[in-house]
Amino acid sequence: MNFVARALEKETPKIEDEWCRLVQKNWSMQCAFDTGVERQLLTASWFMGDVRFEVADLSGQQWIWKPGPGLDSWRRNTIVVFLTESGSTEIEQNGKSVRLKSNSCLLLDGSVKYAQASGPDSRGLLLRVPKASLETRGKISLGRDLLLVNNASPDVLMLQSMLTGAAAYGEASSVYTRWRVAELLTHLMGEIADELAAPNGRTRPEMMLRKVKRFIERNAGNENIDLDFVAGAMGVSKRHLSRIFAQEGTSVMRYLLQQRLAKAEKILAHSDESVRISDVAWHCGFVSAAHFSRAFKRQYGVSPTTLQCAEQETVK
Repeated sequence: MNFVARALEKETPKIEDEWCRLVQKNWSMQCAFDTGVERQLLTASWFMGDVRFEVADLSGQQWIWKPGPGLDSWRRNTIVVFLTESGSTEIEQNGKSVRLKSNSCLLLDGSVKYAQASGPDSRGLLLRVPKASLETRGKISLGRDLLLVNNASPDVLMLQSMLTGAAAYGEASSVYTRWRVAELLTHLMGEIADELAAPNGRTRPEMMLRKVKRFIERNAGNENIDLDFVAGAMGVSKRHLSRIFAQEGTSVMRYLLQQRLAKAEKILAHSDESVRISDVAWHCGFVSAAHFSRAFKRQYGVSPTTLQCAEQETVK
């Protein structure tokens, strides 16, 4: 799929000065142009949930680091994902250089200085994924390393397919659909990045904790999940599982409840009154709407209905 071309088909080309100002504002980078390269300075950006999407024609451009935290401190707070549609882009960070070709996917830490240079006919997708969103799925740390994901992995191919579809059609999608897709994308990115960055052959408690948290999040909608269920699925004893969660000052069931409530809060924040509270409760694993409403009000200080109505008034 020519996902960048699809997303840019209604955009108006920018002049070079305007483009350079945009790159500096959005990415805190200085843009220089290669001579003799044909290009259309086209870009589009939007949010899906808390993930920022930007598609752009990068042909014959060099983006050079400018000091600073970036707009809204994005460099400190996000993981950057590059996905190329065509051409090639070379990324350099901390003395390491990676060349991205068609369909390559790269993750990097936005807080570490980097530079990029793109050849002719280069187009791609650039995402900024909040680190906090990934950390709720089991903290990942890229450190100072570029992480080029393996295109032969079926998981990576699935992620790329979802990213290209989101890039092509995401800007025109409903707020609720964008949020739901962003949740799935963030989950997959966390899974892939964590596994690739994790030390091989180690079974440290923190690695187990990441896996358990991911499992709980995937199964939060199952009303029958409990300590026995999680321990059996992960192949560990209930005592061991309870101990590694206790080291974080929580328990398996408390963490499960937090995930269910957080999921419900996001659904309510990105939906309208046509989404019934009972359906939200069922989707998030609560045995009844009444139980869900009581737990939600204890956590957030307002009822689910009140929050849903307030969010709709904000949108209007």
